[in-house]
Amino acid sequence: MSDNNRAARQSAYENAVASGRMEGLEPQSGEANDVFKRYVEGELDLDALGAAIDEVNAKEFGPIRLPRDEPSQKSA
Repeated sequence: MSDNNRAARQSAYENAVASGRMEGLEPQSGEANDVFKRYVEGELDLDALGAAIDEVNAKEFGPIRLPRDEPSQKSA
């Protein structure tokens, strides 16, 4: 991974943390921070990052229902 890509990923991570702080949220999980570090270092792509964070959240908070996991309700 190039230094530019790593810097862009680090910046995206820092912006996400800052955005959360503006909402009154603080990163709590060391395990989640480790996952984000692996993304910044290029060990994970964006899809793998999302899957890994979902796993961390499931361990910490139990199953989380997300709209993307629900079958779509189409009107006839």
